[in-house]
Amino acid sequence: MSDPTPPAVHPGAQPAAVQGVPAPIYRQISTDFYPWAEIIADLRARSQAGQSLLFQAESGGTCARFVWLAGQLLGGHSGPHELNFAMLMRGLPRARVTLLPLSEAAAAAIWEHRAGSGQALRGTAAQVTAQLSGQTGLLTGSGAGAGVSYWLEGQPRWGSWEPQAAGDSESQEWQFVPLHRPLDRSELELFWRQLLTLTHRRAALDEVWRQVSLQLAVRYPVLDPFTREVTVRTGELKVDPAVEADELQPALLAAYSLALPRLGLRLSDLPLERLRQHELWESSGLQALEERGQA
Repeated sequence: MSDPTPPAVHPGAQPAAVQGVPAPIYRQISTDFYPWAEIIADLRARSQAGQSLLFQAESGGTCARFVWLAGQLLGGHSGPHELNFAMLMRGLPRARVTLLPLSEAAAAAIWEHRAGSGQALRGTAAQVTAQLSGQTGLLTGSGAGAGVSYWLEGQPRWGSWEPQAAGDSESQEWQFVPLHRPLDRSELELFWRQLLTLTHRRAALDEVWRQVSLQLAVRYPVLDPFTREVTVRTGELKVDPAVEADELQPALLAAYSLALPRLGLRLSDLPLERLRQHELWESSGLQALEERGQA
């Protein structure tokens, strides 16, 4: 394979995002116009940049998928069969290819459950969306444009979710694999410690944090400054080891949501590129906070 080259630009290769799902990098491009050598060079460059990706090649009734997690190729498969790129190019010399950005959590889940069977669903896209209210997991469908999508609390967030491609009123077969990953207490604390440190560098956080903690202490007792279960001093978060993750997470989000506007800051004001790639960015509620325009 040749050295990595800058990603090729193709007319119409960057369709708009659908319902909050990031837009594909490219979609359904024929290898007649985008040769395999260029595709591999592009994927290598993106891998070296540390991206998480889902690559899909389709021809006739055959579909193959490859997954990258933070720049590391986890592998490829077609149905239950594992394969590499040499096998892919031999088997599908002419194909239509799609490349989708993923979060690290979505990439790990899509790969881990690539052969997993889930709950069978049938219905239109709207009916399936209603059935998945509040749920987190992977949805796959057999209809055109259904693909694989990663859902967080009842909303499609990553992958391929294009119900319009098959028609919103068309009933399809679906499989849903629910994901129930418990919050890791130490990982959660480290994530929020980094976020508060970055925030404090832009605006002194301590006094504002104390004020919002007093305001919220009735609803979130762990924030009560007098109990010292959760404290922020010189921007450094400290949490009593006895505080559970399920109690800590909503309290931190509530306090941070109140503190930001008092500091005159928005999330977009802060250098959060690395934290945005963390799976906790979504599950912590920060992405939803930003989308609601409150940050």
